[in-house]
This record gives sequence, structure tokens and C-alpha cells, in this order.
Amino acid sequence: MTQSAAATEVQATPIQNGRPGPSQRLVKLLGYWCLATLAISSARIWLPAATGLLETAWWTGGILLIGAALLDFLTGRRITDLEGERRLPGNLALGVRNCARLTLRNSGPRLLQLSVCDSVPQQLASTGLPRRAQLQPGQEVSIEYTLVPHRRGSANFGRIEILTDSPWGLWQTRAWLGQGQSVKVYPNFLGISSLQALSTEQTLRRLGLHQQQRRGEGMDFRQLREYRRGDSQRQVDWRASSRLRKLISREYQDERDQEILYMLDCGRRMRAKDGELSHFDHALNGLLLSAYVAIKQGDAVGLQAFAAGQDSSGGQLPPVKGESAINLLLNNVYDLHSGTGSADYSGAAQQLLSQHKRRSLVILITNLRDEDSEELLAAVRLLTRSHLVMVASLRETAVDHLVQQRIGDFAGAVDYAAARDFLHRRTRLLQQLQAHNVLVVDSRPESLHQALIEAYWCLKRSGRL
Repeated sequence: MTQSAAATEVQATPIQNGRPGPSQRLVKLLGYWCLATLAISSARIWLPAATGLLETAWWTGGILLIGAALLDFLTGRRITDLEGERRLPGNLALGVRNCARLTLRNSGPRLLQLSVCDSVPQQLASTGLPRRAQLQPGQEVSIEYTLVPHRRGSANFGRIEILTDSPWGLWQTRAWLGQGQSVKVYPNFLGISSLQALSTEQTLRRLGLHQQQRRGEGMDFRQLREYRRGDSQRQVDWRASSRLRKLISREYQDERDQEILYMLDCGRRMRAKDGELSHFDHALNGLLLSAYVAIKQGDAVGLQAFAAGQDSSGGQLPPVKGESAINLLLNNVYDLHSGTGSADYSGAAQQLLSQHKRRSLVILITNLRDEDSEELLAAVRLLTRSHLVMVASLRETAVDHLVQQRIGDFAGAVDYAAARDFLHRRTRLLQQLQAHNVLVVDSRPESLHQALIEAYWCLKRSGRL
């Protein structure tokens, strides 16, 4: 899926005015007027002859200030000739900087001094607001600011918020322009966007993988071609060679129309943070990139998200293929989040077996612990009866850092021993999975996409899938 070039736009709507409030300028002037009473009190002691003149000036200044404030309030309390709209990207990608634009138009007869802000949802971090702006009559101004999403799902914007100065700057009126908007925050799909124009070989190289050349060992016939040095005798089509009086080889390609089923753990362990992203977000990024490679190979990709107590309708996608498959997958997972329940491996395995009878590659993405061994092994035994199973586990990088640090005190020694024991138990569980003919991918969260694609590609090239 590519980021939409067309931006969503909010058309001008009637402005909503709030109550005017005193500005800092008016508060300061009133403060100075009140402080002048101290000067008059001092004058009664040190300059009694000037007291009358000072009192007259004080009352005159107060009356002028109050009159000016009242007149300024009446002329600037309402704003009726200001229009505003917001332009946003068609969709946002998690953790990627985007640009939003606010456009304000002054169709009224007077100069407007504004403080501009926006109602940005909490799941987006914004910089560049609030901003001061000055609009002459008939003038239009655009204000750009940046957005960085830190949580997926629907981001709901409110109306544009402005604070307008009265003509003399003694009052400020809060007003709201435009309409609310909603934009979807997807997983980081920009990696997919950059790969769409590339061939399979270029895609693998871009992802840091190197494809080994292999001729004539696929399962699906592709075409006939002239014999090349290195072709095996099994590839030679003797009938075509006899007819054309030169050696002709059959060229094969890897099998297509196979099914890849992702089982995504939505349990509490996937909420662990690794850098700015959670393990769940890293898992989604790895899932999407590896699914995209599989879709480009002509395979169908499906999804089953699971956790204890999760609604079975969320995060479920039957195997789909073709150009629209990655868009379907993105729209299925953009608002999917990890919960506080534990992973229900057995229930997920039974559900998958009841819905998918055809032999497929099942990729279980989770964060393994040794206490999962009994339930996980039971689920794996069920799945391997009908499917080829791969378990992809995200490593806890914090634990890896613990075993790499120097031990400086007793507390450090305890942490080191606990980390070593944790990793030992985890390694033993991975070995048990391999003993049950399960493919195992053990990867750091940020490298999961490479590990999944490499494992998928090795299976594809070996003919096991």
C-alpha cells in the first residue's frame, strides 16, 4: 500500500465564537493603574500640593482605560469573516514524520492578529504549534506543522482553534474553525511502498538478503529455452531438442498459489517496549513485509490474531492473494492492539484447524517464555498434523544487554544469573520445538522482517512449502 498523495480537506464551515477574555495587555494596564494609587498616597506625604492634580490624572486615566476597553470589547468580541481548513495526508504511518497544513482566510474589513493551534489527537505528537499569524483584509495564510504518530488506529482531529486579538489588543476571543477529521494510522508501510516497483530479486537485495541462483529445481513449469551451461540433464526436453536440432531446456519456477497463515499473538507480553515501538508493532512490521514478499511470489496470505478473551472477529483474514491483498491486510491490522490477557495457543490452534484444511505454512509470531512450553508444544503438535509450522519469537533485548554487561556488585551478579537462567530455559524451549519438526526463527524485534523473509525464502527454494 502506498501513502495516498491526495490529502483530505475540510471545507469552510461557520465559525464558532467563545467568550472574549482580557488580554495580557489589558491586565498589565489595569495593574499599572492600580499601582498608581501608591504614587498618589506617597504624594500626599511628600508633595501635598500636587495631590489634587495627580488624583485628577489618575481618575482620567482610569476612565479612559475603561472606556477604551469597553469600546474594544464591543468591536472585537465576535469574528465572523474568518475561514479555515485543514489538509492532512490520506493516511499516516506509525513513527513516520508527516506534514499537516492549516489555511486561514480573512474576508473581513479589519486586520486580524491570531494565535493558531489545532486539536491534535493524543496518539500524534505535533511540533510547530501554536503559531502567531497576521491577516490583512482579503489575505490568506498557510501554516504547516509536523505530526509523528506513536499509536496505530483512527486519529480523530477536532476543529482548528484560534485566539484572536481585538483591534486594540485589549481582549482575546477564542474561536473554532473548520470541521473535525479522521485519518487512519497504519503500521509503517513505507517499507512496502518503496518495494512495490522492484522485482523479487531487487526486493530481497533491498532487504539485505541474497538470493542463491538455482535452475530447474522448482515444481511449476515456466517456459522452454536454449540449453545453458550448468543445466542438469533432467531439464533437457529431448523431444523439443530433436525437433529443433539443438538442446532445449525446461525452465521451472517456484510453486505458486500456496497459503501462508500468520498467527499473531495479541497477549500481554507483546506490549513490551523495544525502543520507541512495542514488540507488537515490531511484529506487525515484520508480518507485513514478509507477507508482501509472499504475495509478490503469488502466494495467498491470511491472518489469525489471538489472545485470551479477544473478540474472534478482530484480526481475522482468510487467505487472499493478488495486488489488493496487502491493502486488505493493512486495513485489517491498523487498529489491532495487544491486550492484557495471556496467549491462548491451544484455542488458536484449534480454531485455525477448524477453518483451514488445506496444507499451509503457519507462522506463529509471539514472545516465548519457558512457562509456555506445555501449552505451546500441545498446540504445535496439533498444527503439525496438517500444516508446516514456523514459530517466530522476538528476543528480549533488555535481557541480552544484561548478560553483556560487566558485573560490578552483588545486585549485578543476581541480575546476570537471572538473565542467563531465563535465556537457558528459553533456548531449551526452542530446541523442543525443533525436535517436533517446527521451524524456529529467533530474532531481535527490529530484525524480525529480515528473519521471516529469509526463512520463507529458504522454504520456498527448498520445495518444502
